[in-house]
Amino acid sequence: MNRAQRWSRLWARSFMWPRIGVLLMCAAFAATTARAEFLHIEVFIHDMNCESCSETLAASLKRMRGVEQAEVDFKAATVRLDLAEKNRIGVEQVWDAIKRVGFTPGETKVSVRGVLKASKLEVPEIGKTFEIQFRPGARAPEGDSVELTGVITPPPDPRTPVVIRVTKP
Repeated sequence: MNRAQRWSRLWARSFMWPRIGVLLMCAAFAATTARAEFLHIEVFIHDMNCESCSETLAASLKRMRGVEQAEVDFKAATVRLDLAEKNRIGVEQVWDAIKRVGFTPGETKVSVRGVLKASKLEVPEIGKTFEIQFRPGARAPEGDSVELTGVITPPPDPRTPVVIRVTKP
């Protein structure tokens, strides 16, 4: 290999590594900005009739990994959760925690971030896909990471798919 060939190879290597570094940084940035997760969950509770039990529920929810804040309003019969970034909490986990204390979860308001594909919202961090119902005439762009606000009614059978009725795309 002559001097010109060595110089050419050296130049090609020094030119490619910075480009590869930039591509890796862009991929890492895209991965962090395209997170999918529940952001807020507010559950109406049908039979909240025990104030000390509601305090037990608040303590139970605060112990869940990924919960930043849990507020139980005994008079309004609601539980509101603010969730941390990169959490892995699903709405079913919250409903299960409510049931363990002895209450029945009802209509649930959620703010969720995920990837919209063919009327389904993928939330890969929790390994779930939710069916989406938009109001007539409302839509969100498919394939993009979107943040939706909607309402979920707990299905009577846990095997039934959870449907998010979107109130704000």
